[in-house]
Amino acid sequence: MKDISVNREPTELRQMLDYLGIAAFVIDVVSADEFRLAAINSRHEQLTGMKHSEVAGHSIDELFSPDMAAGVIEEYRRCVETKAVIDYQEKLDFPIGRTFWQTVLVPFFDESGNVTRLLGTANEISAQMHMELEAHYQATVMSAYLDESPDGILVVDANNKIKTWNRRFLELWSISEAVMNAGDGNAALEAVVEQVQAPSTFVERVKELNALPEEEEREVRIDMKDGRILQRYSRGLYGSAGDYWGRIWFYRDVTKLQHMTDKLLHMSQTDSLTGIANRRVLFEALKKEYSRAQRYDRPLSVLMLDLDHFKRVNDRYGHPTGDAVLREFVQVVKSEIRDSDYFARMGGEEFAIVLPECRLEAARQKAERLCRAVAAHTIDTLAGPLSITVSIGAATISDKDVNPDHLLSRADQCLYAAKSAGRNRVFPRGDVENCV
Repeated sequence: MKDISVNREPTELRQMLDYLGIAAFVIDVVSADEFRLAAINSRHEQLTGMKHSEVAGHSIDELFSPDMAAGVIEEYRRCVETKAVIDYQEKLDFPIGRTFWQTVLVPFFDESGNVTRLLGTANEISAQMHMELEAHYQATVMSAYLDESPDGILVVDANNKIKTWNRRFLELWSISEAVMNAGDGNAALEAVVEQVQAPSTFVERVKELNALPEEEEREVRIDMKDGRILQRYSRGLYGSAGDYWGRIWFYRDVTKLQHMTDKLLHMSQTDSLTGIANRRVLFEALKKEYSRAQRYDRPLSVLMLDLDHFKRVNDRYGHPTGDAVLREFVQVVKSEIRDSDYFARMGGEEFAIVLPECRLEAARQKAERLCRAVAAHTIDTLAGPLSITVSIGAATISDKDVNPDHLLSRADQCLYAAKSAGRNRVFPRGDVENCV
């Protein structure tokens, strides 16, 4: 089989690309304005819906709309002009629909130094703020462009002898070339293991994968002692006859991405004004606790809270003061509830608390304490000291409930009863639910 830089046989090109564990494609550079798709691998087909047999040999202008083709060609031309590896994000329309990608292009040259072919690897990224994962660039083991990869790459043979690695791998693991040149995979493992937070687990898993050639590993998180977060990918390497050659390891520093993901996850679960959970988190918690209460026949109650005449506060003092009141109210409530309780803002001035292991009597008593605590609290604002009150409806799980929504709805009805009865009070008044 010819080298990937000169092979013109589409079938052989596809076979070569299929060794990569990521969507890959080859582009022939016809001219500065014309680029043809020479081959795509099976992973590319799976993710895009394109078929190698249908697209191989077609120009980019034939495969995409004019505007989209222009953007793709611009990146290809940039790689040709710079004669260097480039990476970029792109949005493309494929048979399966619109998808987002992190793409890496590697140029190949003829004897005169002209770029004649591009090797592309692409990883699909989330359209939801591009959070899910960064591109997982993988390059062919025998390529001279390994060191251009953002991933640290290591290849060992079937006996765990080191065959090749790239510069990024040395940088990620702060390991010397002398250790790598010695070729002993176990010695290299010993040289880096103390850098991870869970060394025994790390070593055990590496040895396990070396003993299980057929097992693949994707997106495994590795926490480093220096605060970095690495992500590991690993798969076995096989020859054309199915013989096991060894294993390839990919390591990527995803510290910034993980911190961004954690931050966005926190934002998606938190009410931005008060800092407590939002309604989506409350519903998830209620669903979980409702299921547990039913399964084990345990008590569960819910409180619905609504600040009394809150619109008057906003109308009279302005929304900044109203925001300050909401934040202060939350602090008062938090000081009165258990760590095991779930407290969330449902929207506006309405809040809810899920009380695991709590019967109606205890829930009502807790609600009474909250009413008194809120009424007794003076809130310092730019407009001066303010006092507010809260109305609360309580409900406990019942055999008549079909789902968690019924429990929440009954608590809401009790809240309405408390508001109708004059506010600054709790319903039910006694230990028997009498709001419905």
